Amino acid sequence: MQQNQDIKGFTLLELLVVITIVIIISAVGYPKFSSWKKDRDVRVASENIANMINGIVSQSKRGSFPFVQLHVTAKADGTGDKIFETRGMSQSKFVKKRATLLNSCPKETDNWDKLKVHTYNADVKVNISGEGTVCFSKDTTFYYADYKLDKKDYIILCHQTEDKSLNPPEAPRNQCKDKPEKPAYKVEWNRFGGVTQYKWSGSGWTNL
Repeated sequence: MQQNQDIKGFTLLELLVVITIVIIISAVGYPKFSSWKKDRDVRVASENIANMINGIVSQSKRGSFPFVQLHVTAKADGTGDKIFETRGMSQSKFVKKRATLLNSCPKETDNWDKLKVHTYNADVKVNISGEGTVCFSKDTTFYYADYKLDKKDYIILCHQTEDKSLNPPEAPRNQCKDKPEKPAYKVEWNRFGGVTQYKWSGSGWTNL
């Protein structure tokens, strides 16, 4: 009987040691995991946007649509969601609107056929608020960035930061700017449909 009690007590002690070790490892490893997850979320979002631009440019060059668009909406409904949508303009609509498209990239949905949509939650931020559009054409004649993307040829994506050590906690900050906080990625394009991705190193943008 005494031997069984000793074995049972020893097993319980082992269990407590294991639990303690797991707690310590978790406490050490969680910050690294959290940092990795934030970087992954922003990186995947930037890859999706780059793929969306490549997709519509490819369709334009194949002749599926003479005029294509990336439409960005940073929703102001309290959710903080961002919607990235690709669109194509049919040949008949393009012929009717051709004269006005040299200096515009219209956001109105009745101009377009919807192709693909990605939505990102409030944790992934972009460097604009509101709506922005950029349009491409097969022969590069019709290229224009409009609204919040006016005079921009890139989108910066980053992770929302929040300092919970403050009392009360600091409000979440959007740090997507030319010199952002890590993790941050940039998707850059040109009128020919070329897309380049960059990662913020903390001191500069590194080409991916």
